[in-house]
Amino acid sequence: MGREAFLEAYDKHADAIFKHCYFRLFNRERAKEIMQDTFLRAWEQMAKGVEIKNIKAFLYRIATNLIIDDTRKKKTSSLDLMQGQGFNPAVSDTDAIFNRLDGERVKKMIERMDEKYATVILMRYVDDLTVKEISEILSVTQNVVSVRIHRGLKEIKKIIYEESK
Repeated sequence: MGREAFLEAYDKHADAIFKHCYFRLFNRERAKEIMQDTFLRAWEQMAKGVEIKNIKAFLYRIATNLIIDDTRKKKTSSLDLMQGQGFNPAVSDTDAIFNRLDGERVKKMIERMDEKYATVILMRYVDDLTVKEISEILSVTQNVVSVRIHRGLKEIKKIIYEESK
């Protein structure tokens, strides 16, 4: 992959990689840093002559590994801190209230889930990746991904049930 192809891959995937990082870290600056590190590491691998068959899967794998490393080093930031850093998902004041409540609830559910289930749920429903793409990124079979999605959704239902008591 040459310079032009790399720049094209950056243009095509940078926003998605940022979103992938952001919805795992809930920190805009850290997500941006990891997105940049992802492309830097991809460039370094290409410079070493590593053959990359699926650039999208390769980038997601690098980003996911960097996120895991970062998460091990630090705890995720709170929604209040996120909002203090400029995160504002709302279009109107009413939307802001509902988005904040939904965001807080989803964040709490994700934090309570086993990481392997949370990862596939976020990749599938936030990043809108296919089961095949997730399996390539995580280096597991499509069946494993499907099972984790199923179990993750089951875990979410359990959490919702517990909260409604």
